[in-house]
Amino acid sequence: MIGSDEESIDYGHTNETVIDAAEGQAGASEATDNWNAAAPAPIHEPAQQLPDRGHPVTFTASGRGPTYQAWYQQNYMYLGEFVLPVPVPSVDLEASSPERYIMPRVEGQFEAARQRLLKYGVVVLSALPGTGRRTTALRLLTTPETAISPDDTFDLEPEWAEPKASLLPPDGGQGYVLDLSETASPSSQSHFGSELASYGKKGLPEERFLVVLANPEHWAGEWVEATLDFTIEISSPHAKDLVAGELEATGKPGRVDWLSRPELAHVWKTDPPAREARRLARILAKAPESGLAVAVDEFTGWHSHIDRMLNKHSNGGAGEPGLLSTRATIWAGALLDGGQARSILKASDTLLGVLEIDRSPAEVLADATASRRLSAAGLIVDGQRAYHAQDKHDLASAILVNLWEQFPTQSELMRNWAAAVAADPEIADDDAHRVTSALLDLATRRQDGEILDSIAARLTNRRRYLAVEALTEAALNAEMGPYVRQQLYDWAKSSKFPETTRLVVEICGGTFGERLPERALTRLRWATGRSEPGSPHVIAAFENLMATAPDTVRKAIEAWLKPEKIDGSALSVFLALTCAEAGPPLLVANAATESGHRDFVRAWQGLFDDAATAPTAESQATRWSKLAEDGTLPTEELISLFADVYRLDLANNKLNRFLKDDDNLGDTFWGKVLMEAVYRNRQDSNHTDE
Repeated sequence: MIGSDEESIDYGHTNETVIDAAEGQAGASEATDNWNAAAPAPIHEPAQQLPDRGHPVTFTASGRGPTYQAWYQQNYMYLGEFVLPVPVPSVDLEASSPERYIMPRVEGQFEAARQRLLKYGVVVLSALPGTGRRTTALRLLTTPETAISPDDTFDLEPEWAEPKASLLPPDGGQGYVLDLSETASPSSQSHFGSELASYGKKGLPEERFLVVLANPEHWAGEWVEATLDFTIEISSPHAKDLVAGELEATGKPGRVDWLSRPELAHVWKTDPPAREARRLARILAKAPESGLAVAVDEFTGWHSHIDRMLNKHSNGGAGEPGLLSTRATIWAGALLDGGQARSILKASDTLLGVLEIDRSPAEVLADATASRRLSAAGLIVDGQRAYHAQDKHDLASAILVNLWEQFPTQSELMRNWAAAVAADPEIADDDAHRVTSALLDLATRRQDGEILDSIAARLTNRRRYLAVEALTEAALNAEMGPYVRQQLYDWAKSSKFPETTRLVVEICGGTFGERLPERALTRLRWATGRSEPGSPHVIAAFENLMATAPDTVRKAIEAWLKPEKIDGSALSVFLALTCAEAGPPLLVANAATESGHRDFVRAWQGLFDDAATAPTAESQATRWSKLAEDGTLPTEELISLFADVYRLDLANNKLNRFLKDDDNLGDTFWGKVLMEAVYRNRQDSNHTDE
């Protein structure tokens, strides 16, 4: 799902609150940082006998403080699929408070949902996004009967291939909202429905409650049958009541009287859903005292104005643009509002070309002049730039929404056209940025993830940075963030296109990774596994994250290397870190404990055993030896580590590639590794004989 069901009027505050809360939840605890004090493995001490010099601490989960965060990271993060609890922003909790909450328009729905939540510990609210489902979910969780404090209320952000109740948080005394609107139905073999029922039942004695938000278009199939007893259809509140409540809550009670004026009568007849009602409240709150009619026009998307623009009579005679040409310029002007007039005309011609309208030089010269084309499209030229009417707030965005709504069968064509304009090298960089911003806004308004797919697919090479910027902004956005982060997760795990994988890497290694490092690292792990060994883009991503979130990177690596059979993606990450400047010190320090030593050894052995990674691993081993010789890495510790890497495979002469044929072999780094490896093998043999 792109976007929450409803937002507060103070949009910017909502965004900041969500990001700050996510960062707080994602923040690394200092309580498990005792690994820095651990001593390296001594020379001549068999690796399996090394003392365990420091285990991460496991905490009891309670509340939102550092203790809870450390517990969650220790038990859930990094180890594959997981579900992340994110504190609900205070502005959203305020909207669901008893003083502000408006009941659904269908009487009895809320009470039915409340009864099922108290009986089953879980309730599924079946409704389309935008109906106020999430506000209702928060109100259900914080009623006196549930005894859930607002501070113990969380949104659940899953990162999974398909829903698994086993990944849901086990904590008592807390309330959770799980949005499954855009989650594909689990396979027919899935037992998620019955698992969900069991999760709710087990949570009742511990006063744990879960509200699931489901799209009725997706909430179907055999696996849903087990949830029928606690599934409730939910409707929006009456729009007029909701707008009145929002105006009062935001300090505009005097404008509640506007709601009875005839200009709004047709709005109340359609009774728009919660998201649209809140948008109307925002518009009314910002309107000038005499601006009700204009506010209504803006709310309806300037429908009458756009209709006149798109159907303006033209005879298409000599020197006059035809209807289709004018429409193409209107749409191009909306896509590039405020851009260079030249870019707008180029985008218009591109669309006509996509529509197979002849734009040969002769046809172009026989067409209307640039000034007439712009004028016919209602664009205002100011110097080199052109704008749609600036006295109509958000007109350009409304034109694009209108285009998608009025021509739904052509949405794929329009997506590809818009992305092609952004990728066109003849379009100036700042104008290309306008296009991606317009598409991002459109994706938010339309809840259309395919628009994001078009950005990722078309903006490559020189314009990739625009895709990185747009998707990074979207991933950190309060509305779009959950959907975009899920999209990045899916691309990281399954994209067949190297360009898309690289895009994920650059996003996760940039601002997104700096702000939400845990979530970036889970995606970067899978994308690294799908990248070329030693990819410079992967290395650069990890370099940045090691500089901005070193503790988080260290904890992730520690977790990924734990399984006895390290998977390919974890080895790929390890290889990338061996290539990075900051990687060797981190990996050596991480190997200071007995378990860390074993993980280090197994990872190097895995790299050497794989024909695809062995050449890069060998070159990095050589680089590491030089880092030890010049004092950058601790020599004794590294000799101890590499001795265990090679000692079980000395018979295959894998060390020979590093050894020099001279009399001072014992004084070289690799000569010492060889002697230590031989010594340890002999010690093991002696222990076996005894």
